[in-house]
Amino acid sequence: MILLKPKTILLFILPLCIFLTFNKHSKDRANTYHGVIWADAAGYYIHQPIWFIYGNDAKAFPKNIELNTGNGFYLDTATNKVITKYPCGVAILQTPFFLASHFLAKVFHFEADGFSKIYSYGLYFAGIVYCCLGLFLLSRFLSQHFSSAVSVIAPLLFIAGTNLFYYSIDAPGMSHVYSFFLFCLIIYLTPTLTTKPRFSIFLLFFCCVTLATLTRPTNILIVLFPFFYNIKNKSEFVERILLFLKNKFVVLGTLLIASFLTLPQILYWNSTTGKLITYSYGNESFIFWNNPKLLEIWFCTNNGLFLYTPLIFISIVGIILMMKKKEWSGYFIAILFLVISYIFASWWNWWFGCSFGARSFVEYYSLLIIPFCYLLEYTKDKKVAKYTLVLAIAFCCYLNLNMEYYYDGCFYGDTWDFSSYLKLLNS
Repeated sequence: MILLKPKTILLFILPLCIFLTFNKHSKDRANTYHGVIWADAAGYYIHQPIWFIYGNDAKAFPKNIELNTGNGFYLDTATNKVITKYPCGVAILQTPFFLASHFLAKVFHFEADGFSKIYSYGLYFAGIVYCCLGLFLLSRFLSQHFSSAVSVIAPLLFIAGTNLFYYSIDAPGMSHVYSFFLFCLIIYLTPTLTTKPRFSIFLLFFCCVTLATLTRPTNILIVLFPFFYNIKNKSEFVERILLFLKNKFVVLGTLLIASFLTLPQILYWNSTTGKLITYSYGNESFIFWNNPKLLEIWFCTNNGLFLYTPLIFISIVGIILMMKKKEWSGYFIAILFLVISYIFASWWNWWFGCSFGARSFVEYYSLLIIPFCYLLEYTKDKKVAKYTLVLAIAFCCYLNLNMEYYYDGCFYGDTWDFSSYLKLLNS
């Protein structure tokens, strides 16, 4: 049946997401707090006006545009350069949609300045397309390991029950839906990469890894997935390493070719700082290495992972079950979850500012869905466990969608302000 095939996601979710996105943003105005090109999103986006319209010439940009887009970048009058701390991976992935918007701007009588409303439309479609393609690829991968029903239903539950929905529909200018898509593509490529490795697959894999790193530097960790995928014991792990060593010239060659994707970033850094490599985040750093805010990023009212996205707790139960069953993938996902949690909890702004939930985890849902599916498969013949799980999932999806539709973009309470959090739940 078509309902049990991965293409269901494209046939059903794509038009639904188009409707939800344009309904959600129907009253938004460009260059406002609720606009898609605002604050951090503007910092990611600004590379495209630099590349295709103004060059790195601050004087050429519209007057006060940095203020009108939430100060996600700034125009340095002393050097006449446009300064953004954000890397260009998001902008590279947004480019087809930007160019389409730029072409259509004059056709539909918009200002072709890179910032009028039509450019927001382009970003709406970018979020929709990358989200749906990511879910489709993830479903294709899952179908190789789980039943057709689980492999289709689980991705749909993850968009309904996590803040992936928010960063695809509400805030597609942020980096997370693009990282999510790249992670899904990397995961989808991994079975072929580890069984029938060839030049084209390695090249696409390393292009994805490079773009993922240019999108968010911490995304580099996804490169480890092929080493642990479908491993059952130590000898198979050694064989996996030997497989990559056997293809070392292909690995090095494709990695070298993929590295050319970093040229726009290197040229931008050289233009603004005179250096080929620059740490663009200034004084922002991982200041909590010795005191990571783990409890906070998991449970606090200010964007705590499990309070805003409780569906992920079900994935944690799945991880425990996988480890109990001696599944190596379970151990890998558990360790990776702890590592990324430690990294995010060490960042100076561990709550990641105005966001909905723990946005830094969104791309890793592409991995956390695996133990989620494992748990679904395990309980499908256990009546009590199955119905308990169904009720828990339904509650998580309701909670997520209810909060997302009333969320203003920031949590205005303090770290452990449960009264403000409960008001959000009861909106």
